[in-house]
Amino acid sequence: MEEDFTIQPYGPHPHHTGIAVPIFALRSKNSSGIGQFSDLKLLADFAHKSDMDVLQLLPINDTITFMDWRDSYPYRAISVFALHPIYLDIHAFLDDYTKLQQTALLEEEEQLNALQQIDYERVLAFKWKYAKLIYDKQATKLKATADYQNFYNKRKDWLLPYACFSYLRDKNKSAEFSSWGTYANYTEDIFEKLSQDKKVADILDLHIFVQYLLHTQLKEAVDYCHSLGVAIKGDIAIGIAHDSVDAWVNPDLFNLDMQAGAPPDVFAVNGQNWGFPTYNWEEMAKDDYAWWKHRMTAMSEYFDAYRLDHILGFFRIWEMPAGSVRGLLGQFSPAIAMSAEEIENNYGIPFRQWSPERFTKPFIKDWVIDEVLGRDNRDYIIQRFLDYVGGGNYQFKPDFDTQRKVEAAGLEDWMRDGLYTLHENVIFVKDRKNEYLYHPRITLMTNTSFREFGNEYKERIERLYNDYFYGRNYDFWKERAYEKLPAIKHATNMLACGEDLGMVPNNVPDVMYRLEILRLIIERMPSDDSFVNGLQYAPYLSVVTTSSHDTSNIRAWWQEDRAVTQRYYNEIMGWYGEAPWEATPEIVQEIIKRHLNSDAMIVALPIQDWLGMSPDLRFADPHQEQINIPAEAFHYWRYRLHLNLEDLNNNTGFTNFLSQFVQDSKRSV
Repeated sequence: MEEDFTIQPYGPHPHHTGIAVPIFALRSKNSSGIGQFSDLKLLADFAHKSDMDVLQLLPINDTITFMDWRDSYPYRAISVFALHPIYLDIHAFLDDYTKLQQTALLEEEEQLNALQQIDYERVLAFKWKYAKLIYDKQATKLKATADYQNFYNKRKDWLLPYACFSYLRDKNKSAEFSSWGTYANYTEDIFEKLSQDKKVADILDLHIFVQYLLHTQLKEAVDYCHSLGVAIKGDIAIGIAHDSVDAWVNPDLFNLDMQAGAPPDVFAVNGQNWGFPTYNWEEMAKDDYAWWKHRMTAMSEYFDAYRLDHILGFFRIWEMPAGSVRGLLGQFSPAIAMSAEEIENNYGIPFRQWSPERFTKPFIKDWVIDEVLGRDNRDYIIQRFLDYVGGGNYQFKPDFDTQRKVEAAGLEDWMRDGLYTLHENVIFVKDRKNEYLYHPRITLMTNTSFREFGNEYKERIERLYNDYFYGRNYDFWKERAYEKLPAIKHATNMLACGEDLGMVPNNVPDVMYRLEILRLIIERMPSDDSFVNGLQYAPYLSVVTTSSHDTSNIRAWWQEDRAVTQRYYNEIMGWYGEAPWEATPEIVQEIIKRHLNSDAMIVALPIQDWLGMSPDLRFADPHQEQINIPAEAFHYWRYRLHLNLEDLNNNTGFTNFLSQFVQDSKRSV
């Protein structure tokens, strides 16, 4: 990376414009059914012609865990250092293949590129097939170069464990390293032991070699972007895969018996369970967060800026026990839990008098079963899943006493989800470190256990709930953030941006401002009770966007709620009369124009929304352009741009339109 290429606040060009698009979504004539690192050069050409100077990506690390389409999820990395092999440009080595291999490659590429969406499993198998051919042809020559040796020596602290992990995962057909017998626990001599077998040594060498190819292709693309004055903004995921190289090598840095996620929000009413282990911050602090610093330094080779995914996790993380499937039984960690004495003395709730079990065990009675699962199903539910414990109360049988056990039973969706709801029918969850301390269950006022209390006690519980979630921990969390974020931010010169959506404590914006970490502002997702985020109030230290990979694009959002659309059309856009049923190109242009004229340092819009301004280039069905659906635990991330980048670059009418559109705003570069 060019040492003098930076993107910083209050620089020579204070306002920047960008395109947000995952690499996997890119489409070019020489791609192999998925976007690849080399496609960034074509995207940079398009951005440059359109007077834009930032390309915003999703995570690019290796995610191969399940060895199927579920690995399309880019936020579950098996290594925070290794790049994903699926982004390798195998077409670039066309001359190295035999005529027969060339013909087969071109035929397969033609079929894969004709698909509207990504066939993840087929593409990955195809890439590996040709990666092995490249290795056979090129490895001996390239490994002798100084460039390869520098790459290897500088990174072997993670390359060797990564190669071992990848080999053992494939050999055992599982990334669950606890099941690997002799190799369940990582030791520094594992690479040497495995390498004693020549065939295994070659496989290990292949994984390292592919990482070198990925590095060189990405570095070449980044350097090309810089030559055009285009910056790369990466994405640093909050979590890692439970079964990952990092957890295998450094288990003490993670709480492997816990799961990270998010409390309920507009994306997921039952909360989100990402399945990641949570960080053992106390252990990480002992060496001043060396693992994080190493991670950031590695990514700074490619990125000029980064989006710190779920920055709230550096204040506190939503943490669930291993037995949870959904997010409602979580608790913030760290957090100041409540004692029985505090619950009783400060809020007048007879916690011990009525027994802690009344508040912490699932509240299950006949009428609750009827309401959740249906009266006609009550007898069957009791017989199969519950034991009677007296007083009209039931508890789960041992075989079903966690949500994970229910999940494993292979039940119909309605029954499984109903049993999950019964598990969640509690008022408090026990603190994970001290079973005699308690946290109110998130959104507890919506469950049937809460409804059983009289109005007086409902008011007391609700007061406790509001005190706990809206103020009690704010200063405590602020202190925790100031312990971690400065060390991580100052590890590199990259511009730091944070994804601060969700249940945001009111002091988070202040911390981010003081540390010069840019906030994320999506107009339709206000941070308070306002109808929308007022773009005219967007602070300079922010990234403003119309949509994200977790939301619908402008055109699909326009059709989601007619009342919201009408109000937005009249009040926010200031246009009169009845709102059209479709977001016409003129409407999309007006919305984007208002974003570009905000004072935010960066406006980075999804490529779907940029194309939505054109009547000729927009995709026919905007609802098919959403990249992720957060409420789905296993969503297939397979969105792909419907246009080739070469065709976009050659469409001078559109690039000229975009260039003029940007120049007419305060963002002209």
